[in-house]
Amino acid sequence: MAYRDDYDAKFKIWARNPKVVACPKPANLPHFKAQRFDSYEAFNAWKDELLVKIAEQGGIKWKK
Repeated sequence: MAYRDDYDAKFKIWARNPKVVACPKPANLPHFKAQRFDSYEAFNAWKDELLVKIAEQGGIKWKK
């Protein structure tokens, strides 16, 4: 079977040729602790507040 006919071919190719890629880390992400939320509304409100803080500081800077 040709690779173009096999839907899972990309997974087989990736498994045969593993490549580890380092992910960049955020340099200026606002600090936050682990939290639990009573509802999705509370979680979304917290997330929106965090996104506003990130936007106010000009976005996230990445370090290698």
